[in-house]
Amino acid sequence: MKIKRSDFLKDMMRIVFGVFLAGMALILGKRTVEGSTCSSCPGKGICRGEIDCIKYLKTEK
Repeated sequence: MKIKRSDFLKDMMRIVFGVFLAGMALILGKRTVEGSTCSSCPGKGICRGEIDCIKYLKTEK
């Protein structure tokens, strides 16, 4: 079975893009914020809600 060059390139780009997105999700996964209540949290995106922000503020001092 022969595959066209354009089909091969499309498949390769799809795979490369999928791996790129998976890598970004792994790298940035811990830095996501799960709510809008942490905009003033000094944890730089590490907190996962208001309770987590309070814990961060207590451990920072």
